[in-house]
Amino acid sequence: MSRTCLPLLLLLLCVPVHAADPVPLPGTKPLTMEGDIASALVDGVDKFLLRKLEASIKQREKHWKRDFTSPQAYEKSIEPNRKRLAHILGVRDPRVKFDAPELVGTTKDAALVGKGEGYEIYAVRWPVLEDPDPNRTQVTVHGEGLLLVPVGGKKPVADVIAIPDCEQTPEQICGLTEGVPVESQFARRLAESGCRVIVPMLINRQERIHGITHREFLYRSAFELGRHLIGYEVQKVLACVDWYASQTSDLESKDRRIGVIGYGEGGMLALYAGALDTRIDAVCVSGYFDSRQSIWQEPIDRNVFGLLKEFGDAELVQMCFPRSALIDVSAAPRITAAGGRGAPYAVQSDAKRILLEWDRLRASSDVEKKLAAGAAIRVRERPDGGLEPDLAPVIRQLAIESFAQGL
Repeated sequence: MSRTCLPLLLLLLCVPVHAADPVPLPGTKPLTMEGDIASALVDGVDKFLLRKLEASIKQREKHWKRDFTSPQAYEKSIEPNRKRLAHILGVRDPRVKFDAPELVGTTKDAALVGKGEGYEIYAVRWPVLEDPDPNRTQVTVHGEGLLLVPVGGKKPVADVIAIPDCEQTPEQICGLTEGVPVESQFARRLAESGCRVIVPMLINRQERIHGITHREFLYRSAFELGRHLIGYEVQKVLACVDWYASQTSDLESKDRRIGVIGYGEGGMLALYAGALDTRIDAVCVSGYFDSRQSIWQEPIDRNVFGLLKEFGDAELVQMCFPRSALIDVSAAPRITAAGGRGAPYAVQSDAKRILLEWDRLRASSDVEKKLAAGAAIRVRERPDGGLEPDLAPVIRQLAIESFAQGL
């Protein structure tokens, strides 16, 4: 470049250039919003998702093609829904067959951990799932807990899986340790009634690392594998159902009924198990039944992708028909977490919200009437139909007695 051109170029660069006013594209207009635009965006997304949650209730019916001509036709008509529920819960892997739970003991500590009126209590574990690698055949998922069995040569009157809340231990609902009121120790009371009872241990919500609970940690890990913590725990329950159902050595055991009862997180698992497996004759759900429209406020390990498009708690109870289903409208365990690296949550029973879901269930009571066998859906309530505000967060004595009678 010549020396005479350089000053001219510098002069041109210094001349201000006035751009023409921008012309908005067709169908658009300039953004004139003031303030924190990012926060406004989040608020808008929040409102959008809440509207979608609310709309999901009316849209669920299109996923159901119920046939009420007979109980058998009804079971067949909702089989596609069962398969979809199993899929989103991650209940997809074949379970390990086993002859009986194994006793857990050492030369120091015996497997027999306690005795009650007419029964003994053993520490047990049972195989559930094998390693997904086809080149390895070892069992990688086990269930463990307590087994309560009648003594004195007595045959069990029924086979039960009693599931505590994740913040309760099997020992507490069996009366071996303190922590649960005597009248709400439902595993113990069912064993005293002559039932054989398995009590599985659940993953708790104690902190694992940096404010993340054990349940959230496993929920995150399972999500990456297309599975779910709920699915793994349901599989542990259904493995017990497999064992009970295999006990058909004589006519008496062949006719023995199978029941699942749970409180809190255990009530959730009892509801899912009863919805998925028709071999379960009776289900009792306590401290869990509710509207899931606020599930985003609950622990993140309860989050199931796509659940509310098709399934609310009312729909899950209907899947238990024409078998016996008992809903104990009792207060759920009160739990909160501020969050941090882990997700925040708050669970507290709300009478109005629970009764809205209950009314949805009762409004569909024609499901029972249309089935020849007559489903036994029973809901415990106060005479005025309300939920007692000071109700203790435990399973109620009346629910335990009604469940036992249903067996």
